[in-house]
Amino acid sequence: MDQSTPRRTGQIISRKGNRLIVRPAEESSSDSVITCSQRKKLPVLAVGDWITWEPTGEGEGVIVALDVRKCILSRPDPFNQRKKPIASNIDQIVIVTATQPGIDLLQVDRILVAAEAISIPTLLVINKTDLLSTEEQQILQQQLANYQTLTRALLWSSTVSDSGLDELRLQLSSQCSVLVGPSGAGKSSIIQQLLPDQDIAVGALSESSGHGRHTTSATTLYTLESGGTLIDSPGIREFGVWDLDETTLRNGFTEFYHYADACRFSNCRHMSEPGCAVSAAVETGEITQSRYENYQLLIERSEENRPWQ
Repeated sequence: MDQSTPRRTGQIISRKGNRLIVRPAEESSSDSVITCSQRKKLPVLAVGDWITWEPTGEGEGVIVALDVRKCILSRPDPFNQRKKPIASNIDQIVIVTATQPGIDLLQVDRILVAAEAISIPTLLVINKTDLLSTEEQQILQQQLANYQTLTRALLWSSTVSDSGLDELRLQLSSQCSVLVGPSGAGKSSIIQQLLPDQDIAVGALSESSGHGRHTTSATTLYTLESGGTLIDSPGIREFGVWDLDETTLRNGFTEFYHYADACRFSNCRHMSEPGCAVSAAVETGEITQSRYENYQLLIERSEENRPWQ
């Protein structure tokens, strides 16, 4: 390609094997895309990246430069020291969990810690509320009430009854959001409701294991009618934080801030030290027992320096 070849800007919206799907900046429709390779000198690129590309043929191009990222969401690879990028330039992380196959609060807390480490706000969506009785939902709402203050919003949704979806649309408006959470939580079903014209695979829970099937095979960025964008990622059953140091893990439990300065020792780890104001707050119910236990589990695992099995 000679120097007269025009360079254009665009955003990566998906990946197919070694090829990246790019929507040119001048196009608003996801149907108008370019299939691109990338120059070897570039780092691993992620959905959401804004890039510069050059055309190489009809509907094809090569990415020659990566624009400055506002942020990058990655997850550690348990098999090597590198991180796998999930998405970039996002404004918020939407954690989707569900009453079936069950709400894993340890996983939710790991994602909250990871989000706090890169200063990205979060929403927590409890999906499949149609499977709960009114009494069961009231009990669960009481149990999860503290997450209302730990996230931008705690939402309750059902793609069967459409409950909570209007509120979710409002929260997603004019934002770039990424959906994360375990397979089977209903992320793809939610996107199907938000984008009914998109062809999105929706799967059911495996009858034998109770776990969700991975219906999303590739991370994909969708454009919402509200003007925002939504990134769907393959199900993440274990959102790793074992690469984070102890201080970063501790800072991820933001409710500790209000008590840490009152600890007897300035270097208190909030584990079993005497005069710990955080553990005292747990005893009085000001900090929930489950959050404190999850914090201790994460600290213990960071000391062992190995991922969750």
